[in-house]
Amino acid sequence: MLDWSAIQFGLIDNGVLALGMIFGVEWGDYLLPKRFKSKAGGAVMGGFIGNLVSDAVAGLAIGLHFTIGVTVGCIIPAMLLPFVIKRANSNKPLRIREMISNA
Repeated sequence: MLDWSAIQFGLIDNGVLALGMIFGVEWGDYLLPKRFKSKAGGAVMGGFIGNLVSDAVAGLAIGLHFTIGVTVGCIIPAMLLPFVIKRANSNKPLRIREMISNA
């Protein structure tokens, strides 16, 4: 039998993520530096923010210290966002060495 609370959690968690991506596409011009501006870059940034918010809200059900830890854990990978956005804006095949040397 499916657990209804788990279904609700998944709907809220991924729903907030999807909304973040949609808003990111629309607000990407305001969220990103000029060299990263694009619909794809906005979706990446919106997804990042949506995931951070949804994970933090979900963490509140466990406790404040857990929520703080989850939020910090979501922020640390932000260092990779320039690489991800650059890749999202590119039509070339993935070449990690080039991405690192051009960042």
